[in-house]
Amino acid sequence: MGKVLGIVNRKGGVGKTTTATALSYLLSKEGCKVALIDFDGQRHTTKLCGVTAPEQLFVTIYDILKCIVMNEELPDKESYMIRTETGVDLIPANNKLDNFDKLMCDTDFAEYKLKEFVDTIKEQYDYILIDGMPKMGTAMINVMICCDSLIIPVQSETLAVEGMAEFLRAFHRIKATQMQRRSRRKLSNVKGRFAEQTQRMEEWTKETPFGGGLGRRSV
Repeated sequence: MGKVLGIVNRKGGVGKTTTATALSYLLSKEGCKVALIDFDGQRHTTKLCGVTAPEQLFVTIYDILKCIVMNEELPDKESYMIRTETGVDLIPANNKLDNFDKLMCDTDFAEYKLKEFVDTIKEQYDYILIDGMPKMGTAMINVMICCDSLIIPVQSETLAVEGMAEFLRAFHRIKATQMQRRSRRKLSNVKGRFAEQTQRMEEWTKETPFGGGLGRRSV
């Protein structure tokens, strides 16, 4: 199963897109199967990967997430996946992604929609890189939830480092919450199985004539 890396920062112009595209190329060069998701309405990653007219793309990451929100069947992989010259599979973006917050405003579990998509392709790749939007909000939480690790490009400045620390604290809180929910879910499953077994045992004891001589032998 692939490892998911998010390249994020609340600030633009720090080398986020350059890091995402360069790292995806280097991983691909090492023989890894790599997918790169452009999750930024500025679509710089899409352009750097050779797509000259992103606005003409029929299916982008926004359209995929819209299908998930509307509970519709996902489009065929061939309709949105772009194989770049470097061997990286690109899931592109265009300016439709600027409507992401509006799409998610009345959606249940909106923070998990990107993860729902990533989970459908995770087993096909060694690495999945996500170039995130340069702002906090639902989109950033989506990236944090579905990522195993974050890469935060920063400038060598005191305030930039402080901002990185805030990012990491938020990431660890989100991951801690995820772990708690998984633990509760596992405990609930165990309790459910235990209750089912207990019920079966009670039904069995009612049907079995313990008092009437289970194990008695007629003479």
